[in-house]
Amino acid sequence: MSSLLDRINNLSEEVENFPLGKCSPSDDPDMQTAYLYSFKDLAKRFVASLKRLDDTRLLKILESIDLNPEYITEAYDLKADLQTVIDYLNDTDNLRERVSISTKEANEFSETIIDNLVQESANNLAMICTGYGLDEGTTEEAYQSKRNYVYKRISHLDNLQILELGKKMAGKYPDSRLDELITKFFDSDSLGLISEFDNIKEFIVAELNKAKYIIWVAVAWFTDRDLANLLYTKAKQGLNIQIILNDDKINSTLKEKLKEHFEVYFAPSNDKFSKLMHNKYCVIDLEKVIHGSYNWTNKAQYNNEAISVIDSRLEAKKFTDQFLKIKQEIIRWKKINHK
Repeated sequence: MSSLLDRINNLSEEVENFPLGKCSPSDDPDMQTAYLYSFKDLAKRFVASLKRLDDTRLLKILESIDLNPEYITEAYDLKADLQTVIDYLNDTDNLRERVSISTKEANEFSETIIDNLVQESANNLAMICTGYGLDEGTTEEAYQSKRNYVYKRISHLDNLQILELGKKMAGKYPDSRLDELITKFFDSDSLGLISEFDNIKEFIVAELNKAKYIIWVAVAWFTDRDLANLLYTKAKQGLNIQIILNDDKINSTLKEKLKEHFEVYFAPSNDKFSKLMHNKYCVIDLEKVIHGSYNWTNKAQYNNEAISVIDSRLEAKKFTDQFLKIKQEIIRWKKINHK
């Protein structure tokens, strides 16, 4: 059995065994959020893997599934939809991985590849294209039209060759959609997902200890001195530590200490600020995210909580963008209010 089919079987079991029934609409909102996002992450990875199968009927079924439930009751519906898919898989023989991509997908890849390469200077374009295995050309030709230069060299490629070219370029253009397309259609196994419901603090400590470059924390409340001390240790190792918290009485316990050692941004907790800072996530090395219901407080250790750890650059980028958005909003608010 291929690694893809093995992964699909494992994910099927995770979907079926996910303890969604332990969380109801009457439970604490933070708990609902934790279960909702943990299951949503699992569902997205499962469906992304299924999209790599060569089964037109299955792909049609997947198109109708909403992978973005907003409420726990909608997550129940999603699980029921995925159970229908699992039943279909169990009833279907000869499941196999797609070896190529559709013409529509190939066109999407081609446009993105062209958009990436035309960012290069005309002086370097010929050499770069040759490096990717494309036909040789001249600098003069590139100067006439970079877009035409690239199009001429990829327009004759078949769908599989376009895919392979896209994979070669993965990670080279951070602002491009290319990595997103590759993950969406093919590299779903790169999204490592772990959900944890017990011993969460120990789990967070273990992940923080693995950090090598940055730790950016956005949590509503932070009173756990053990975690603060660990961040201090990582800062002494040279890591960039940034923290966003609510500016309220709960955080007053560690406020001054955190400000002394880290780059900390306090979101005003009043009606003058746009929204309550209710996030609970941590970005590690721009490659991994810890998120869920768990605030970094002493009390959280004794609550029913849940977190997920996502090992994915694309997902980490989304959380990083949100971190920067909140940070800039706080900076603007302080500037306007002379704080």
